Amino acid sequence: MLEPETLKTILPPTVYTSVICNLDEAQLQEIRVRAGMPVCVTYRGREYCLTRGGVSDDPSLALFATAEDVKGIVVAASEHSVYAYNDDINRGFITVSGGVRIGVCGETVYDRGSLVTVKNYSSVNIRIPHEITGCSSNIMSDIVANHCKALIVSPPGAGKTTMLRDIARSLSDDSPHFNVLIADERCELACVSGGVPGMNVGMRTDVISGSTKAHAFECAVRSMRPDVIITDEIFGQADIEIIREAIGCGISVIASAHADGPETLMRRRFIREAAEERLFERYYFLSGDFGDGHIAAVCDAGLTPADV
Repeated sequence: MLEPETLKTILPPTVYTSVICNLDEAQLQEIRVRAGMPVCVTYRGREYCLTRGGVSDDPSLALFATAEDVKGIVVAASEHSVYAYNDDINRGFITVSGGVRIGVCGETVYDRGSLVTVKNYSSVNIRIPHEITGCSSNIMSDIVANHCKALIVSPPGAGKTTMLRDIARSLSDDSPHFNVLIADERCELACVSGGVPGMNVGMRTDVISGSTKAHAFECAVRSMRPDVIITDEIFGQADIEIIREAIGCGISVIASAHADGPETLMRRRFIREAAEERLFERYYFLSGDFGDGHIAAVCDAGLTPADV
């Protein structure tokens, strides 16, 4: 789980003090720090300006960030060795202790068509991971009945990773038991630190962190014998090919993707192809509001509405 010390290490003191003294960490989703702009937070499902006394809709009351604040966050998150984290920064994020993912924006530097580094950092988005035990309970029997081949779909920030985390826990610990492998490309699903998951992903769950999906899936198929592989955020044809190979080897796959509904999802060519070959047997669309209405819609393998 997230420790306050993690935020203390990376945030400017005034921002850290306001967050710790005024906000409920369980309701905090994002902290956005932009050079020369108000510090903003996503809190209780809404975006606010962060003030010394809490949150407000009035930008004139907000804490303002400087370019040095942004740089300081990136340097601290990189353990004061930006060079060592250069590959991660080039991919747009750094993941720190507790599974906190920090998106990084800045000026890109290319050499002969290849991205070399990012400099002059202009903003960061600090995303806070959460654990909501039981949030997948309404769909677990349906997932199992459909051979654990599912795609969790929502816009960014609506809880896909939290849902996947709880699905892993449930498949691993609840009857019937499955051996689960998490391909944690961005180190935020299981939040492993020192080899130990920081989130409850289940006693029968193995985790490969920080690798490409291709490497994690290859290791899983060759040596770990999982019943189910869980991975976050598929994006493009290459990811579909990897999933297709795993399913062809008899391993089920549960993944997530960005979209705000079935129609938008089907505009993505690689998803259309997956639906045409019925690669996933269920598509679960999240509403972004954890609770009874969190599952906004369910579709079958051909992306037509289904009942649960």
